[in-house]
Order: sequence, then structure tokens, then C-alpha cells
Amino acid sequence: MDYNSTSTFSGLENWYIFLVDDLADKRTDELPLLYSPMWPISILLLYFGAVYIWVPNYMKSRKPYELKNFMIGYNLFQVIACYLLIRHFFKHGWTIDYLYSCKLPDYSDNASAVGFMHGSYFNYVIKGIELIETVMFALRKKQNQISLLHVYHHACTFTIAWIFAKYVGGSMLTYTIIVNSTVHMFMYSYYLVAIFSKQLPFKLTAVKKFITVFQIVQLLSILVNVGFAMRSSCSIPIVLVFIYLPYMVVLLSMFFNFYFSTYRKCGRRLTSGKETSPINMQMRKEL
Repeated sequence: MDYNSTSTFSGLENWYIFLVDDLADKRTDELPLLYSPMWPISILLLYFGAVYIWVPNYMKSRKPYELKNFMIGYNLFQVIACYLLIRHFFKHGWTIDYLYSCKLPDYSDNASAVGFMHGSYFNYVIKGIELIETVMFALRKKQNQISLLHVYHHACTFTIAWIFAKYVGGSMLTYTIIVNSTVHMFMYSYYLVAIFSKQLPFKLTAVKKFITVFQIVQLLSILVNVGFAMRSSCSIPIVLVFIYLPYMVVLLSMFFNFYFSTYRKCGRRLTSGKETSPINMQMRKEL
């Protein structure tokens, strides 16, 4: 190996140590699946391979799995997990002023700071578990529900949750975790009830639209939170802000597009007596 190759390798190794060790929250070093970026990268590669290649190929000559009991358990788990996560943050001092007040990351070992760090890690674990949803779509042969919005949302939230847990573990940006967990409590409750929709004496169409609007309001409020974090008087790590901001803008535009293409057009078609298109019907089923 020549000098230039050795120098390049040494430089890359130094950068890796700087990014993985020097910049990281040292309190998280022993937490499972968090220390190295190879963990989220490997999990996402398995995720993409499973939902786009392996499971569809496996299911080609098989009937779709119903997975009703599994989905009941999964949705119930998510409702409980989101509630416990919110409760955990409030127990360790989270208040609504985290929306607008400049609260910096606290890397100390006091109970509140460690509680926020563990809450951020639990959020990362929950986002990893959420990847199972897309695999369930594939096992049920619902490939039309594995949309760009769905995959983009899950992959990005998992990646950002890893970054936040490893490098931040607190600050005013925990508002995102609280509001997202709140929305997910309602969303997974809806999914749980929807499993029994045939037995219900009423339709869930209005609830479905409410959840979509709730998600849009959530994203707008997160942009407000990020805007407050960008104040010159607030020393929130700017790199994290610039990771959050484009993701939220893109996701918000996709949700707005979904809302207008689904509910506005569906409403006009319903009032004119025409059926909705298969594309809009698919998107309505996803959310």
C-alpha cells in the first residue's frame, strides 16, 4: 500500500472517529443499535430489499396474508408506546413552551437530561419498529399502498430519529417527538378501529380526513418550532435544523398534494355521482 492510499485511509478513519465518537452524545455509547451509522444504514437496506424485492418475489405465487391478529396487536402496541413516550417526556420536565422557547441540548447526567436522552432513544426504536408496516403491506400484497410518500416518510423519520438520539437527545426540538407521538396515537387508534369497520354502525370516512388534516397541522407546527430554533439568539445546532427543514417542507408538500388530490377531487366526484379513481381510492386507504 502506497503513502497516498495510507494517508487517505487514515483521513477517512479520523473523520469517522470525529463523526461517530467526538460529536456524539457519550451517554448513548452503550445503547443498542445506536453507536455506529452502519446500524441505521443496514436496517434501511434490509427494509428496501424486503419491501421492493424479497417479499414481493416470495409472495408472487402465494395468496396474501390476512395478518388481522398481528395488525390488532401492532396497532395497540403503537398507541400504548406513543402514550408512554409522551408521558416519559412530561415526567422529565417537558412543557408546551418547548414549542417556542430556546431550550438547548443538555448533555449532563442530571435526571431530567438523562430522561430526555432515553426518550429520544425510545423514539428511535419506535421509528424502527414502524418500518414493519411496509413489510405488512407487502405480505398482504398491497403493493399499491407502498407509495413514495409512505416509504419516504418512514425512511426519513427513522434516519432523523437516529441522528437526534445519537447527537442531540433533548432541546426544544423534542417538540417534534411529542406532537408526532400525539398524532400517531390518534392515527393508530383509527387503524385499530378500522380493522373492525364492517362491524361498525357508522363509516370512518370523516375520521380519515380528520387524521390527514391533523398530520398537516402537525407538520406546520413543527416548521414553527424549527423557525423559533433558527433565531440568532438560539444556539440550537444549525446542522440539525437544516436536516429537519427540507424534510418537513418536502413532506408537507406531499401531504398537501395528497389532501387536495384525494378529498377535494373525491368530494367533487361524489357530488356529481361519479366514482373516485383507483389512484385516489388507493391513497385514501393508506391514510
